[in-house]
Amino acid sequence: MITAGSAGLLLALVLFFAAAPIALASRRAAYATLAGASLVWVGVSLLALLHGPFTPLSYTGPFGEPEGLGLDALSGFFGLVAGLVWAGVSVYSLEYDDRPGPGLAMGFALTLGSIALLLASSSFVLFLAAWEGMTLASFWMILEAAGPAERVRSAGFVFLAFGEGSTLLLALAAAGLYAGSGSFSLLHSSAGPYASLVFLAALVGFGLKMGIAPFHMSEWLPIAHSSAPSNASAVLSATLTLAGTYGLFRVLSLLPVGPSWWGALVLSVGAVSALLGALFASVSEHLKGLPAYSTIENNGLILVALGVALIARTSGLTELFTFALFAALFQALVHAVAKGALFLLSGYLEHRSRTFDLNRVDGRGKSGDPAAFGGGLVAALSFAAAPPLAGFVSEWMILEALFQSYRFPGPELEFLGLLAGAAVALSAGLALIAMTKLAGFGLLWNPRARLSPRRPSGLGAAIAALAALVVGFGIFAPWILGFLRPAAENFAHASLAAPVGQLLSLPAGWSILSGSPFGILSPPALPLALGLGVLAAIAYWAMGGSSRYRRVPLWSTGQPGGIPGTTYSAFAYSTGIRLMLSSLLGTREVRRRAGGRLSAEIATPEVYDVELEVLDLFKFVYDALARAGLVFSDALKELIMPGRPGRYLAYILLVTLGVLVYLALVF
Repeated sequence: MITAGSAGLLLALVLFFAAAPIALASRRAAYATLAGASLVWVGVSLLALLHGPFTPLSYTGPFGEPEGLGLDALSGFFGLVAGLVWAGVSVYSLEYDDRPGPGLAMGFALTLGSIALLLASSSFVLFLAAWEGMTLASFWMILEAAGPAERVRSAGFVFLAFGEGSTLLLALAAAGLYAGSGSFSLLHSSAGPYASLVFLAALVGFGLKMGIAPFHMSEWLPIAHSSAPSNASAVLSATLTLAGTYGLFRVLSLLPVGPSWWGALVLSVGAVSALLGALFASVSEHLKGLPAYSTIENNGLILVALGVALIARTSGLTELFTFALFAALFQALVHAVAKGALFLLSGYLEHRSRTFDLNRVDGRGKSGDPAAFGGGLVAALSFAAAPPLAGFVSEWMILEALFQSYRFPGPELEFLGLLAGAAVALSAGLALIAMTKLAGFGLLWNPRARLSPRRPSGLGAAIAALAALVVGFGIFAPWILGFLRPAAENFAHASLAAPVGQLLSLPAGWSILSGSPFGILSPPALPLALGLGVLAAIAYWAMGGSSRYRRVPLWSTGQPGGIPGTTYSAFAYSTGIRLMLSSLLGTREVRRRAGGRLSAEIATPEVYDVELEVLDLFKFVYDALARAGLVFSDALKELIMPGRPGRYLAYILLVTLGVLVYLALVF
């Protein structure tokens, strides 16, 4: 019997992949199809999350194992988050994608379809096939970017190289699961004695897609995003990295309760990623590079919460495990939705100003579409952890979980929790600087010359819709946590209660409780308190209070205002960070004068096109490894491919003999 969920799942998958050929006839029709498919996907994901798993399609795989398509509570949660972002980005793309060919729309459709397919996979075999399809389709999207062909190809191949490395590591994790349980199932496998091998391979393999340290700077996030179209960047940052998060959660749900070093490693990697991601975001002036570094920070926060949960589970701290697990899931939800809005804002600002250099945007975002302006401001404030938005709630939960690291067994883990808490607190401050810079210079800055307002472009509706979700997730956070309970139980294989309760005279369920005497927060009470403050100010003004304010000249380095080169800039705003933390910083932004490909409106000596050049310590390590690999490959080439037929034949015979021996021993 085909249920509504089963039929909807198959329909959504068909529509996702059908949009690619539809793009050959009409890009707008393709994006409209993707928007509809995303809404159907949201519906079926909700059904799986609230009403249990369903499997509309079952078959025997290539290795003789049962495989199928379906969703359960865990994949339903991640599918719901992805579907919300996809719907918004697809609507945005109706106006954004004005390229002459259908290539971007086709790559976009195949990326969405591949992510949906891997979320619906019940076997690691189909999961890996969809994972590879996602990587190749995303590579296609990056190649569709405008700009110098050499730069675009370089960004694309960097992404592809790390993507293929991720696939190889995930294949190793799948092999470990198969060796331990004799099955490739993503629902009931067990790694047995290979659990630590599977854990490490999954952490690095999925971490490559999440952009975690030490793959954070030289990986695809800051490089590919500086070149990819903005709608592609939104998908890459908000949902492709979410696929990595889902994969890590899924594999960990199959493994037994591991040793404490599992959680310690995840916590350490997450804390370093959060700190370095926020640091590089705070000193970036690239409209898409800044939110790309922010993605590194936020994915690091997910790992921090997950690391605390793993340590707590190993140590028998059930209450802390539950709280940290819900914090990790809530952070994944908040980041995906808010980051989708932030990247769409970057595309909108580029559309308004014709540049990705934040120093040259000059606040043009506020003179166009009010929906884009308001939605982008909300997204930036959420990443700055401004109450009562969802980003504030998620960061509070993660910091609250770290405050309780004194419960960890042993001084080593307690000290690690202390260091991680300091790193996350510092990253929160740096993220505030980064988002203040983005919102201030992109949306609120007074331009030097009066800009003529433009009519709304149609890009703002999707930004505003995603921002409205961010507001709702923050205010109604306690109820959202209760909504996430089935996904948390699926991961833990145990009955869990959402960490909500009662605070003072507020109704039960309005507050989030971490289990410690000081760990209580009521998100719904925050907007009420803020509203009362606004009412007090209005009452003061109505009763005759003074609302006058003084106007003073803007300090402009002692020069008359409006002179190019003397106005305060985004670069100057973060110069203090560069000076104080120069030992940790290694990136620089290379500026090239605008060429003939840019419009006459901005082709002035003051306008530049910005490129990111990554020079941090990790890149030096990668470059050294690459040089060593080239030396080794050249030597091997000279050894086995010297241009002599006899050596070629010997090489072929040896390889054939090795394959035959392997098959005889294994099978």
